[in-house]
Amino acid sequence: MKYYLIMAALISLSSCQQKDVPDREQGLRTENFELRQENDSLRLLIDKLTRTFEGDTIQKLPTESSANPYPAFPGKHALTLQWIGWDKPGSVIIQAGDAGWYTINGSQTDDKGNYLKVDGRIKILNNRELEFDGKIETRVDHINAGKPCIKTGKNLFKATGTRKYWRLQNMINCEGGAVTDYIDIYF
Repeated sequence: MKYYLIMAALISLSSCQQKDVPDREQGLRTENFELRQENDSLRLLIDKLTRTFEGDTIQKLPTESSANPYPAFPGKHALTLQWIGWDKPGSVIIQAGDAGWYTINGSQTDDKGNYLKVDGRIKILNNRELEFDGKIETRVDHINAGKPCIKTGKNLFKATGTRKYWRLQNMINCEGGAVTDYIDIYF
């Protein structure tokens, strides 16, 4: 009798563990699907960057081989926060400032009251990195209890790999945990 009870317990335990595996696999499939959608959205936005944005041509950063490597840097650039969306980017205006710094100001909003605001100054460190000093404010209705998340001071924007945008490297939202903000300025 004891033998049958032990066998029944082991069978029950193993069936519970096997049930967790499909749940984890489904979670991974869902996460993979969401990441593919994000990548597809980014590809579409990057393709649009060669077209016009709000009637103005979006500026592209030239290659390092140019005589003056940054003549197109001042100007209008697309700006996105993934929670608001990549399909309707906002914009920032970058203008020449003092001592190698540029002023930067702009925003992205949606019809739900969510927003991204950038205000400060930015400096080119190299063709792939920008130093930002100022204020970045985000508000997303379902993150951080709908309260604004404000980041001030110096931050780094970096374009990695073949990306055609600089991404804020301080990605953790004020809510903390696993909430990550992708704030991007496009070439």
